[in-house]
Amino acid sequence: MSQTDPRATANAEDASHLQILSIVYYVFAALDLLSIGFIALYGAMMSSMFSMDQASNASSAPPQAFINMIVGFCAFVALLSLLFAALHFATARRLRDRRGLGFCQVVAGLTCLSVPLGTTLGVFTFIVLGRPSVKALFQARS
Repeated sequence: MSQTDPRATANAEDASHLQILSIVYYVFAALDLLSIGFIALYGAMMSSMFSMDQASNASSAPPQAFINMIVGFCAFVALLSLLFAALHFATARRLRDRRGLGFCQVVAGLTCLSVPLGTTLGVFTFIVLGRPSVKALFQARS
């Protein structure tokens, strides 16, 4: 009977979990970028709808400031999505390269704000990154 070293098995399992987390963070970054398209579409539809309303009936049309507020809100949410896409992409690369443990934990905490999928991803990230063997993998790279 040959037994395998438990540390070697744990490290292979940890490497597999880190690879899966990295892939999921890449997918999350792509979803963040996709959401920018939906936000732009929503902003364009709302802006054109209110612009047509202003042209057809000036008395009941919303003020231009309201339209500007909608466009500004859409721009803010698009920039926020772009920021999260960049953070998720950077986290995916760092998980793959096994560096930046603190950065990955901070982004995992921010990802928890995206209920429900982001919360699940963030919690699993904390579980995997909290293991002593994973911390050792990150420290070996620094």
